[in-house]
Amino acid sequence: MEKGYEMAIPNGSYNFDSKTDIEMLFFGDLNARIEYFLSPSFESPDGLRILKDSTNNAYLLEVKRIANWKEVENRLSEKYPSIGIPGEIYFSTPENIRKLTREHNNAMYRKREKERLKLYAVETQTFPISHRFAEALYAGFVTSIEGFAMKGRPAMTGDGYSVTFRCVVDDDVWTLTIQNPRVENILELSDLCKRIIEDAEAGRFDESKYIGSLEN
Repeated sequence: MEKGYEMAIPNGSYNFDSKTDIEMLFFGDLNARIEYFLSPSFESPDGLRILKDSTNNAYLLEVKRIANWKEVENRLSEKYPSIGIPGEIYFSTPENIRKLTREHNNAMYRKREKERLKLYAVETQTFPISHRFAEALYAGFVTSIEGFAMKGRPAMTGDGYSVTFRCVVDDDVWTLTIQNPRVENILELSDLCKRIIEDAEAGRFDESKYIGSLEN
């Protein structure tokens, strides 16, 4: 879990320190009023944000995805192949072989990471939304980030998914990143954002389906 605050610049074009490389592909042009980023372990990342239109009077929802994610990952896996040691013989394999295998795989992963950013094609869908919906979603982000407190020891996991909530409050950029969220209100807000993204990509986005959950 990572929670952070940055000073915002009035035009929203600076303070990107909390954004990963892929988030910069999605949201690197400015800090929107709210941003949500979903990063699964073995699937394409998705995101959404709310902006104002060119007149600054109406709100727009942008939903973002990587249109060619699977093609790029398959291409890079072939170009930079990793080596796998079957689990049943892993511990009987000499340590020097395991070490060489780890070093090789880490080098391949770094090459994939560097090259995939140049190949990804970000697809954006834009929807006009009401002031009521925009404000309700914004309020959900603000209260969830501000009131977040993790109880107990964080579970150690290298799988699943991570989510990032980001919003601009006065002169600050608030960011909360969580691996496999379990806290109830954060999980509900993340699931709602995922449903908005899924509905938008399936052509069935309807803000009236989400307002009740947000306002409650």
